[in-house]
Amino acid sequence: MHDSLSVDFNASNQSSFQQLKWTIEMHEGQFVLILARCNYLRLRSLLVKQLHDQSPVTIREIHLDRSVNTLYTTIVNTLTQEQPSAVMVLDLELVSNLEALLTSTNQVREEFRKNFAFPLVLWVNDQILQQLIRLVPDFKSWARTINFSLATEELINFLKQSVDTVFSQVLESGASKFLPNETILGSSNHLELDSTLKDLKVRNEQLALDLEAGVKLLLGRHAYTKGNIDQALVHYRASLEIFQLWGKTAGEQRKFLVGNKLAVVLFHLGLCYLHLADVQHLDQLLQTARDYFQQCLDIFEQLQRPDLVAKFINQLGEVLEQLSAWDDLQALAQKSLILHQTYGSKFSLAQDYGFLAAVALGQSHWKDANQAAQKALQILTEAPDTEIPQLNLYYLLLAQAQQQLNQLPSAIEYLEIAVNKGKPQYNPQLYIRILELLRSLYYQQGEYLKAFKVKQKQRSLEQQYGFLAFIGAGRLKPQQQLVGSKGALHFQASANNQEHIALEIEASGRQEDLKGLIERITRDDCKLTVIYGPSGVGKSSLLQAGLVPALKEQTIATRRVLPLLLRVYNNWVADLGQVFNTELADIKDVPAADLYNQDLLLSELDNNQHHHLLTVLIFDQFEEFFFVYSEPHQRKKFFEFLSACLNIPFVKVILSMREDYLHYLLELNRQQNLGVINQDILSKHVLYHLGNFSRADAKQVIQSLTTRTHFHLEATLIEHLVEELAADLGEVRPIELQLVGAQLQTEKIRTLEEYRQQGTIEKLVTRYLEAVIQDCGSGNERAARSILYLLTDEHNTRPLKTKAELARYLATEADKLDLVLEIFVKSGLVFLLPVAPENQYQLVHDYLVKLIRQQEDSELIAELEAERQERIRAQAKLNRFYQALIGSVVMVLVFVGLTSLAVNLALKSIRQEQKASVLKLSAQAELLGNNGSGQGSTLLALESMQQSLKLDTSIRLETDQALRNGLALLPLSLISHQEYVNAIAFSSDGKYLATASADNTAQVLATSTGKIIARLKHNLPVNAIAFSSDSKYLVTASADNTAQLWDWQINSNTPITSLRHHDSVIALALSKDNK
Repeated sequence: MHDSLSVDFNASNQSSFQQLKWTIEMHEGQFVLILARCNYLRLRSLLVKQLHDQSPVTIREIHLDRSVNTLYTTIVNTLTQEQPSAVMVLDLELVSNLEALLTSTNQVREEFRKNFAFPLVLWVNDQILQQLIRLVPDFKSWARTINFSLATEELINFLKQSVDTVFSQVLESGASKFLPNETILGSSNHLELDSTLKDLKVRNEQLALDLEAGVKLLLGRHAYTKGNIDQALVHYRASLEIFQLWGKTAGEQRKFLVGNKLAVVLFHLGLCYLHLADVQHLDQLLQTARDYFQQCLDIFEQLQRPDLVAKFINQLGEVLEQLSAWDDLQALAQKSLILHQTYGSKFSLAQDYGFLAAVALGQSHWKDANQAAQKALQILTEAPDTEIPQLNLYYLLLAQAQQQLNQLPSAIEYLEIAVNKGKPQYNPQLYIRILELLRSLYYQQGEYLKAFKVKQKQRSLEQQYGFLAFIGAGRLKPQQQLVGSKGALHFQASANNQEHIALEIEASGRQEDLKGLIERITRDDCKLTVIYGPSGVGKSSLLQAGLVPALKEQTIATRRVLPLLLRVYNNWVADLGQVFNTELADIKDVPAADLYNQDLLLSELDNNQHHHLLTVLIFDQFEEFFFVYSEPHQRKKFFEFLSACLNIPFVKVILSMREDYLHYLLELNRQQNLGVINQDILSKHVLYHLGNFSRADAKQVIQSLTTRTHFHLEATLIEHLVEELAADLGEVRPIELQLVGAQLQTEKIRTLEEYRQQGTIEKLVTRYLEAVIQDCGSGNERAARSILYLLTDEHNTRPLKTKAELARYLATEADKLDLVLEIFVKSGLVFLLPVAPENQYQLVHDYLVKLIRQQEDSELIAELEAERQERIRAQAKLNRFYQALIGSVVMVLVFVGLTSLAVNLALKSIRQEQKASVLKLSAQAELLGNNGSGQGSTLLALESMQQSLKLDTSIRLETDQALRNGLALLPLSLISHQEYVNAIAFSSDGKYLATASADNTAQVLATSTGKIIARLKHNLPVNAIAFSSDSKYLVTASADNTAQLWDWQINSNTPITSLRHHDSVIALALSKDNK
């Protein structure tokens, strides 16, 4: 840049400069908005310097960094109490979320006029000016715009300098590291380049051939950095053609310069094809990349530049390694070793030995591979910079060699070092290869759980970095960007490894849900949002991979948004405090605090408003809170906290839970101070439903995800899949779409014909299930199949089962239960409900039931059924023994034959009987348990009955432990039913006992005689039962999707009314007035 402006534009710029200077001086002490439009940083720097030198007004500069979200609050916080004569704001073009900043500026535009008694100059370029016009027209209308531009000579000089700098830097760096234009020339260079080309086009200026070719290279590199490979190839090919044409007209003196530039363009073409080969897995593309890299090296050798050959040769080596061209790679590695002794670095020498290790592995020379890999590691550990991402490659090569030498523990150790030290954002593909081998070795060693966890991590990374179109049953995570580059992947660098909204969210109809949730957060009348929907619809994925990263980029009414997501509730205060401080760490000027109790949390939430923060508390999978805290008094503390949060300014709350547990929230309505939601947590103003995909949304999801990962599906296959997936409901379950898509990807099914050859959706899901069973290990296969089958029933429903219930069926394989259940839960096939006193397990979806029951062989089913019948016979025999043993105490409940109900009776009559009677019954239960009785399935019913009794505290405390000791040993309850009893209820006067069973019936019995008074029938298992307060009516809830009201004493054959639902009814409640 010259010291003064060029002649033809000097007058215009000087006139604009004087206008800017005069406007500032004339409006000192009052607000005026000035937009200084300038597309060129060097010109802007000169003008700013001249302003400081020539203006009598002291002008305060404010430079924005990329994380700024608001303009007004940034200026206020920077100035504090200062009132300057004038303010200039620079670097708007650096702000990462400029749209949010401008939008918030428009929302508080009147604050500028009220509080800024000085001229405000915003330096903008054409792009920012267009956004101001589009996003903040009101604020823009206040401004006076003053234009500045460069002379033609300056524009051409700018292009020459940019091109020369890039060529020089590429030749300096070689193939070891790809530096984007932004790194070499500055973050705003592309905007200046674009403005320069537009200005020159308007002035009809024609570039010289060599400069035009260089500009094409710059444009190609920018497209390549953004991941637009096709556009990059267009620019690179044009650059190559122009340089070749220029070379023909150049003299001998220029041919050296032309050769260097041709070689650089050929190298960049090779990178493009290497990237395409990486995502499309085509050797033809690799071969094309090889040809371009070889041409690049040939030119350097012709120019007698061994130093440049040394810098670029190893990129060809990487391609040869991927092509398994072992002889060629060996020759190249030996040649490069000689070159790098003179011209190379320790990094390049280590890479040469890495190539030799790869050759030895390819040729089955395991000891040579082991030696070469160790040599590569030794060289790098001696290097000053050991934070080289390729270090992990040599750990991988060494582990592969030791695997073949049957040194598996050592191989695993090196892979674990690579996993712990490695950073996937630098080279995710290499990291994934390491995980893949580690998983394989764990599996070989019988470490099935470790192998499965590594597999889950691998698939998660593949989704986060865009290598997988479908993730199966896993939970989506925010999209990640690469930091730096190596090999075939060279995307935009991200210094802070910023998370982005998962592309699966952006590609689907969930984007509208995302916008809807953000819109609710911006509204003053929406303090609380309850997201509800069926299991597997994608609630957690929407929150973690969509809402949270989106909110981090938002500014709402000048406030930065602080989303705090909690999913585990065992110690919710401490966990929320930890999340709080973790998220605050990314925000400047807000110190962390020791948030170990509820009051401190509330205080910090209140303080956030003074830091210009809008806090969004997100409680995901909130139904689990009720499983962890089963007692109302345990939940009261959280409800009080939630109520207080809703009354703190600039705090919003989101609860997300399965729709079949919504009724639990009714308890919150009893809290005070909920006027913000009108004491109605289930009102339509609070609830937000998240449903399945429409056909159109499902089709869009498939098309977008498969296109992004180059897993292209035939259009007719997509149509067919969507129709099959929507056949039952008219819409598509997200979880089923992911399962089917993941299996299509695994089996590489791309056409409708291939799909029909491989089978139906059911068969794809079946094979997905088989893969999860295989993850459990060969020795655990029978246990895994048995568990899946036991989590179904003959009515094609998904019964809840405890670990103890499952263990009774598994007999000698019960020791495998923990491993299999953990894998099933983490795979997303089984849902864990943390219920006291024992967790329960359930298949995640109804549609899996039929598949599981159909695929299991008759021998396994026969064995399980035989075990079940044997237990029923043994229990019946034991029941008769109990009746004779207990005598008169149990005669009252002779129809039961179980001590568990004797304890229940004792609990029911404890107000009239002595404490000794309860202790005696408990001791009898323990005695019978010692004689062979297992733990009973009525444990939960007994606990709830005990809690419902109105005992005085002294009796309750003294009898509680004895009762618990008895409960732990109670036998299985079969109360005159053919299947398990799911629930029981006593009438208010204690005269009648009602039971709900999996045999599709409910019964009413007289407690004094044991006689069955009434038998009520459903089409499927009865899940819950309750008497009205006067015992006149009975309500039943069933898996046949109905809740029915019975006048059981008059007519037990026909219900008074039947309420139909869309799914199994699992709970019920009657109002106190029976209305």
